[in-house]
Amino acid sequence: MTTPQPQQPAGGNVVQKTNHTYVLIDRSGSMESIASDVIGGFNALVAEQQANGPDAKITVIQFDSQDPAAVMVAGIPVLEMTKLDRSVYQPRGGTPLLDATGMLIGRIRVEQEARKATGLETEDVVFVTITDGQENQSREYNLARINQLVEQCKAEGWTFVYVSADPSAYHDAAAMGYDHGSTTHFSATPDGAARAMRSTARGLSNLRDKKRRGEIYNSSAFFETGKDAEEDI
Repeated sequence: MTTPQPQQPAGGNVVQKTNHTYVLIDRSGSMESIASDVIGGFNALVAEQQANGPDAKITVIQFDSQDPAAVMVAGIPVLEMTKLDRSVYQPRGGTPLLDATGMLIGRIRVEQEARKATGLETEDVVFVTITDGQENQSREYNLARINQLVEQCKAEGWTFVYVSADPSAYHDAAAMGYDHGSTTHFSATPDGAARAMRSTARGLSNLRDKKRRGEIYNSSAFFETGKDAEEDI
């Protein structure tokens, strides 16, 4: 993979784009056993990003077979993100992972094109998927199409992160086009979920810090700061 280089203006200073993290959360029924752990881990991830600085935005989409694109928040400053809780996160239905991924990629592309059309700088996109795998409900997108879309978007500088409780996490992620270094597997336990969210939060902070400093960032190695959840698996 070709790692996008920091953009340089005429004066030599790095132009830092706004970080926009899109989080795609599996809300299917199979997530019920770790629902509280996912909620706690997600809230900790958000808290760390808020502590890392206000220069970021966040969009959170939940998906299940009843709604593969349920918008929780869209493009808000990270400091305005409130806590996820059981009133909002209620696992149900099947797992249309491919459809949810394809729809969110489409949404992001439309948003970024709209920015360009109005003379705004495009954003630094980080696409984080949190799931237990077990795809079983997609109708609009197949695996080949998702792989094609992910590869295209990576070439445009997007970072894709895959956080999964499925034992086949690495196989599933690779089939979709996600990089090994940006994939992590966690056991479906409170400790496993907490560790996975902790390493994801740290990876995101590392990404933001490096780009602030104008350092080259390898989007295929998001978890270069460690994969805590895999230490005891």
